Amino acid sequence: MRSRSRFHKPLLLAAGVLLVFTLFSLSLKRSPVTQRLEGVIISLTAPGLQILRSGGEAVKRLWTGYFYLVGVQRENELLRRRLAEAEQMEVRYQEALKAVQRLEALLDLKRQLALPVIGARVVAYDPSLWSRAVIIDQGRTAGVEAGQAVVAPAGIVGRVAEVYPRHAKVMLIVDRLSGADAMVQRTRVRGILQGKGANRSTLEYVPKSADVQVGDVVLSSGLGGIYPAGLVFGRVSAVNRRGPGVFQEVEVTPAVDLSTLEEVLVVKTAKLALTP
Repeated sequence: MRSRSRFHKPLLLAAGVLLVFTLFSLSLKRSPVTQRLEGVIISLTAPGLQILRSGGEAVKRLWTGYFYLVGVQRENELLRRRLAEAEQMEVRYQEALKAVQRLEALLDLKRQLALPVIGARVVAYDPSLWSRAVIIDQGRTAGVEAGQAVVAPAGIVGRVAEVYPRHAKVMLIVDRLSGADAMVQRTRVRGILQGKGANRSTLEYVPKSADVQVGDVVLSSGLGGIYPAGLVFGRVSAVNRRGPGVFQEVEVTPAVDLSTLEEVLVVKTAKLALTP
């Protein structure tokens, strides 16, 4: 309040002097005395007028800058919102593209199989620590039966273990209770593919004299009436012939990433074959 009153009086004085000067100039002729008086008045009032002008320009710049900043802030918010929307659209596009690619791969696999199949989505993983299984969204009403093979484009997933009206439980090939007749593609050496939990399986009962090497592809033999002959179980990831006994230890890594399953095919009969 004190600072305002301190400047208030000089400003009023300057304005009054300016008014007097204006009236005096209009009413009198331009005499030397008048000119000297006008010079004195201008000298006295010019600093105050300059302060008024500078203050007005400062207020104008401040006001203009405020509105400019408000506009910039709104524009930035709009740009950020549009960027977030564009990023969401890109995510949805990528998800749709990946889904189309997976479905195209499933359709290719379906054309290879000579028997009807049922498409299903994986909706849950079995939380049990003792089993490796998934739940699919097709069940008895769709024609799913226990013992049917479940496959993906990369290879064999497992087999149907339990069936419900609209869902089914699929035992994965790495489950400890899973076993299937298999063979090494390169040498036709046969064994039993046995699940070991986690993401591991082994090819059991392979003689130490048999030719099995890391990188060999392990296929289903078709024996046992569950899995299609010629589909991929996985690849040999480790071989150990130094252990006790007459059989070598052969570790097989599944061809399908069983931890990221989304869509699968259930083969409606156990008597499977591949089209040429």
